[in-house]
Amino acid sequence: MAEAQTTRSWGGRVGFALLAAAILLAQLLPLSTQPPQWAPPDWLLLITLVWVIRRPDLAPVSLIAVIFFISDILLMRPPGLLSALVVFASEILRRRSANLRALSFPVEWIAATSAIVGLTLAYRVILFLMVLPRPPVMLTFSQTATTVIAYPLVVLAAYLLFGISRPAQGEVDILGKRI
Repeated sequence: MAEAQTTRSWGGRVGFALLAAAILLAQLLPLSTQPPQWAPPDWLLLITLVWVIRRPDLAPVSLIAVIFFISDILLMRPPGLLSALVVFASEILRRRSANLRALSFPVEWIAATSAIVGLTLAYRVILFLMVLPRPPVMLTFSQTATTVIAYPLVVLAAYLLFGISRPAQGEVDILGKRI
């Protein structure tokens, strides 16, 4: 029993890391040379939020920090800024995941939306205060809007493809700690 749970736990973590690597690879591919008119959803942020809200045991904070720090470097963003904000937002959602488990999906979506909007605003404010170049406001707004709209699709895909669902009430991890 414990071995199967350990295998599932490590399999979920490896699956999360591989999915994040695939998303980063797709973001690095030069698909268009024209500046975008709108921004696609932040898929990496979405899968992180889904994993943290739905299965917090499969997305440890150290893995999230490493993945987003690597993405900051590869995507030429200020190193550590977005990764620190995502770690902060994901830890807030991780602490609330047990409460969100008992509530309906729209409440979960609202919690994820507030994290996405708060993260975006904090990122822009910090860039402004540090006098760093910022992307255009409409591009940021379109990415935030598409990320919020895509959240239910990512939840559905995570459930159908990876089996990521909310833990049952009273479910425990291999150490006996409630999930």
